[in-house]
Amino acid sequence: RYGNLTRKYGLTADNVLDAHLIDVNGKLLTRTSMGEDLFWAIPGGGGVSFGVVVAYQITLVRVPTTVTVFNVQRTSEQNLSTIAHRWIQVADKLDNDLFLRMTFNVINNTNGEKTIRGLFPTLYLGNSTALVTLLNKDFPELGVEISDCIEMSWIESVLFYTKFPIGTPTTALLSRTPQRLNPFKITSD
Repeated sequence: RYGNLTRKYGLTADNVLDAHLIDVNGKLLTRTSMGEDLFWAIPGGGGVSFGVVVAYQITLVRVPTTVTVFNVQRTSEQNLSTIAHRWIQVADKLDNDLFLRMTFNVINNTNGEKTIRGLFPTLYLGNSTALVTLLNKDFPELGVEISDCIEMSWIESVLFYTKFPIGTPTTALLSRTPQRLNPFKITSD
């Protein structure tokens, strides 16, 4: 899986310690009994190609008590092309505690004309003061201010990125009812 901690910790597949797989003969295999070739093929080749994975054991990672999120928006009229060009230059060099995405969509501007909007959803493993200091040094073009930032726990940031309203209790994550009924496809380089 790909998520907001990927920059610092890699993909979930990079952190799998063991798997329990039922093979085509109905035999339950573990990492030891299936061998390293099959074990490493599961996350890369898709578990259904080799059997049914019924359990994974993954490495847990520590996250700080406070994380900071924001989702600033910039339009063509706000010098988006310069900001996007700079993002391409710095994104891979930013601190590993900073996950800063850039996406685009088309909106109507204040005159009702179509324009391009850049969205910059961000998760920082630290407080807002440290984040703004870091961005002012490495990516000042984005123009992030303390007022753009929201400090919260990491689990609350999951709600934020799932577009739950601020203040939604974290128990909402236990619901098996999908929050989004409109499927979408996304690609990334």
